[in-house]
Amino acid sequence: MKKVLLINPPFNIAKESYKTSISVGLLSIATYIDSRGIPAEIIDGARQENYLELIKNQVKECDYAGLSVMTTQIPQALKVSRFIKEINPDCKIVWGGIHPTFFIKQTIAHPLIDLVCFGEGEITFYEIVSGKNYSQIKGIAYQNNGEALVNLPRPLHDPAQMPLFNWDLTPRQILENLDLIPSLTSRGCPHRCTFCVNAILKNQWRPRTAQQVLQDLAVIKEKSYFYNKPLRFWDENFFVDINRAKEIINGMIDKNLAGPWETTVRANYLKAGLIDDEFMAQLKRSGCYLLSFGAESGSPGILKKIKKDITPSEIIESAKSCLSNGITPQYSFMIGLPGETKQDMMMTLKLIDQLVKLSDKVQILGPQAFRPYPGSPLYEECCQAGWQAPQSLDDWSHLVENELSYLTVQNFPWVKHKNFVESMEAYVRFGAHSIKSAMGSSVKAQRLLKLIFVLFCQLRWKLKFFAWPIEFKLAKRFVTK
Repeated sequence: MKKVLLINPPFNIAKESYKTSISVGLLSIATYIDSRGIPAEIIDGARQENYLELIKNQVKECDYAGLSVMTTQIPQALKVSRFIKEINPDCKIVWGGIHPTFFIKQTIAHPLIDLVCFGEGEITFYEIVSGKNYSQIKGIAYQNNGEALVNLPRPLHDPAQMPLFNWDLTPRQILENLDLIPSLTSRGCPHRCTFCVNAILKNQWRPRTAQQVLQDLAVIKEKSYFYNKPLRFWDENFFVDINRAKEIINGMIDKNLAGPWETTVRANYLKAGLIDDEFMAQLKRSGCYLLSFGAESGSPGILKKIKKDITPSEIIESAKSCLSNGITPQYSFMIGLPGETKQDMMMTLKLIDQLVKLSDKVQILGPQAFRPYPGSPLYEECCQAGWQAPQSLDDWSHLVENELSYLTVQNFPWVKHKNFVESMEAYVRFGAHSIKSAMGSSVKAQRLLKLIFVLFCQLRWKLKFFAWPIEFKLAKRFVTK
């Protein structure tokens, strides 16, 4: 029987505790191939400190090692791949995940990597490890006599045909340490936001049935290590089919599966009446305590440019609706898009100000710097401004080695106000909210130093003066070290 390892490499910098999720993609792949008679061992370098020792013990007789890789995992993923090859040169190393999917030929060109699995990986990886001829497997790239061959992409999966997660395949210590239980009731998104990987990769919205979701929740409720923990539906958009959502919510209440949970939603769903006060009350009754919105920008021009199809007023109204129903609204923002002016960015800060003044319960994520993904019109604008992505995995590894998230905006030629964009997430996180909230941040630092930085951020936010962010530069250097 084939021996398979599925590995989540560490990120380049361990920023936080990683207790709010697990590698759902690897669990889904492990569940699928296990259901077809090929067991897999999951090793999580982001959550298991002894991951190298675990790999060393398991890889000697291993036939395939599958690594799920995001951009900021590349340095450690290369380290893990080299480590495996030194112990067992015959082990086939397969890279999948978002970075290999966007940069297929770059990834397969690296001598440490035998195969690239691009797109959704369950069926593709099963066909790989079951011994199917590479030329017959959709969704892979491989080397043949020095030539990189990229097969046809695999059609999107139907989640309703996939087995429910087999939680026992995830290391018990990871599940016991989770603060937030991850669940997934659908894949993809039907909307057209130009910055989003779902629109770029044409990941159409595909749901599980309401019955399957309720069955999964019943399984979760039986697990002792999940007792009394909140749950998050990590869907890109949980409420696409409002009737399905209502069936799930009503089923949670009727079947005694209610408990604290959170998920994602679009601001205009509330304005359009898809989620009215009656349904909001039902959400609250089922245990919903937080709804997460992609606000992105406070500039109507930027929202139109990225085809977000929402307005700043809808964002404000969504916050008021959540707060009036006892549900915490959470908003994510981004800045530094090609063509975005300083005035556009200040509109985003103004909207954030309006939101946090509604209640100290409003949560703000970001604004993070825009990330350019190949295949979108925004990416083409970045290229026209002089952007060129690294040309190899080793180049990527060097660039992201000491970065907190993706690449520094200092490398982005389309961003005119680089210091402003780079520092804004910190100034919002520590300046826009109360001092008590800012001090409760998970960023680790000596309390006195943290307080001094928070006070600087509070003053800057009050004055809306963000030039010469010296204290941010010092704090960033401290954190990355």
